[in-house]
Amino acid sequence: MLTKDDKSWLVTSFVTRGEHHADITELRESGSRIEKKVDKLLTKFDGFAGKLADLDQENKMGAITTRRHGIHIQELAKATGTALSK
Repeated sequence: MLTKDDKSWLVTSFVTRGEHHADITELRESGSRIEKKVDKLLTKFDGFAGKLADLDQENKMGAITTRRHGIHIQELAKATGTALSK
């Protein structure tokens, strides 16, 4: 059976529930701050991904336009009898 000395040793040696309460509250607040920062980062990454998709689409359309211009130049050169250098 535990004596008063044993009980007091246990209380001084181990953390009690009341002492944990402050640490748990601090951890929850820290977790909340981290969650807010991660949400901000995800929002920024979503915006970045959207901009990247827009640039990719513009690049594809530019490639189509460049190809079409190349065809037109070749047709004009052929119609006028001009030789194109390669």
